[in-house]
Amino acid sequence: MILKFMREKFARIAGCTSGNATLMVALGMPVLIGGAGLGVDMTQWYMWKRELQFAVDQAAIAGAWAAADEATEDTFATRALQEFDANLSVTDDFNAAPTIQLANFAGGVDNSVAVSATATKELPFTSFLTGESATIYAYAQATFEEGTTFTSCLIALDEEDEGAITIGGNSVLTASCGLAALSTDDLSIRVNGSPTVDAGWILSAGGVDQWFYDNTDDVILEYMSGLYDPFAHLSPPNPTESQISRTYSCSAESDTTYADVTIRTQTTYEYFTGPSHNNMTPWNNPNAKENSDVTSSSTQIIVPNGTVEGTTVTEDPSYNDVGNGQNKQHEHRMQTRTTTYSNVVVVEGGEAGNVRPGTYTNIHIGCNTAFAPGVYNIVGGELRINGQNEVTGAGVMFVLYDGASISVNGGADINLTAMTASDLMSVGVSPEEANELAGMLVFEDRDSPGAGNNGQSFNGNANTVLNGTFYFPVSEVFFAGTAGVTSQCLMIAANNITITGTTDMETFCPADSNEDTTVVSTEASVRLVA
Repeated sequence: MILKFMREKFARIAGCTSGNATLMVALGMPVLIGGAGLGVDMTQWYMWKRELQFAVDQAAIAGAWAAADEATEDTFATRALQEFDANLSVTDDFNAAPTIQLANFAGGVDNSVAVSATATKELPFTSFLTGESATIYAYAQATFEEGTTFTSCLIALDEEDEGAITIGGNSVLTASCGLAALSTDDLSIRVNGSPTVDAGWILSAGGVDQWFYDNTDDVILEYMSGLYDPFAHLSPPNPTESQISRTYSCSAESDTTYADVTIRTQTTYEYFTGPSHNNMTPWNNPNAKENSDVTSSSTQIIVPNGTVEGTTVTEDPSYNDVGNGQNKQHEHRMQTRTTTYSNVVVVEGGEAGNVRPGTYTNIHIGCNTAFAPGVYNIVGGELRINGQNEVTGAGVMFVLYDGASISVNGGADINLTAMTASDLMSVGVSPEEANELAGMLVFEDRDSPGAGNNGQSFNGNANTVLNGTFYFPVSEVFFAGTAGVTSQCLMIAANNITITGTTDMETFCPADSNEDTTVVSTEASVRLVA
């Protein structure tokens, strides 16, 4: 009976609906309050996390940029901390100091900057339930690659030719100072034969022959941007002494005397009438000529040998008689010339085979020859060195104009060294230009039509020593044989370069020296990886 009563009682209660809403609200209130509190906490947590993550991201990137530059690599941690602090606002009061360090990435060593940080603070709802503060963690990692500067001792300047640099025959090129080609052709640097090559690095604005990948350990960089002609901004010097026209000869030359010359010419006119010069009276000629006094000056011009400093005066009187009889008219002209020589300089004539700076059409070496220091202009002709002669010249530069060429053949003993900056300044080149032109041994004028199909030719031997830069912006260079260096690096920059035959170039620079002519500089790069 009791059980039956209980069942009926509960059945009536279950069937009553008058208080359901209140009960449901009461039962759902904790869930509603908890959900709202958790939502507020999660929003706060997300805001903190986002700010902290952005701060470590920016810190890693800033530290990587600093580490990528040799000048600032030691300040990467300081730079990262500055950027971290600059990007905090809400979490600025409760974050811990970040950890900033170099880290390895993708097989590299210390090639990235890693930054991690935490921020700890109570969240209103979750801290009430757990009794603990919330800790947020953020991590970022940025890799970096330093910018690289490449030099080269062989540079082909043509921007589109196939085989701008061609290495052929059984040549040996083991100078390890770099090859560079500005050509964008897919085969800008090619091999035509079975050479031995150890160039160190091979740079091209286009493609490189597969042969280099298969037969060398050189660093090969293809399809590069930013390769440039390092001498494109230079112009050849043309000092006064180099403008003097000369002819090469194996005969001795006579002395040449230079002086500053000032000439004053004074001219006066007087007029008379009368039957003769012994019997005449002054006449006021209404058409009388005007007197004159003219002075001209020239600096360091060639004067007759034997001229000495001083002043000479010469007078040149003349008479012009007109008419006959008692009233004959007479014009008396008196011209006085005063010539003054100063700063007289005597340049002794060279011995047989001695050559002085100047402008030449051809220099065909036919005897032992010594080039005096200075600039030599070759206009439209050729500088040819061959035979069994000794050719020397320290502090010289050859400038090629109007299609002039240079040909160095085996058999001769050659030792040519370029001008230094002080050499160039001594002939009147400005200090700024002198510093840029220093070391230039042969300079082809870029307005020249070039040397044609035969190009510029170097076929040396063991006794061929060339110290300096050969710059042929509009000609092809054919290099064969051997060449050595003693005091300066040898650099060849030409429109095209062909190395043929049994060329044997084991060094382009003297011991403990390196070619420092830059042909490309790559920019540093930074990438956020975590």
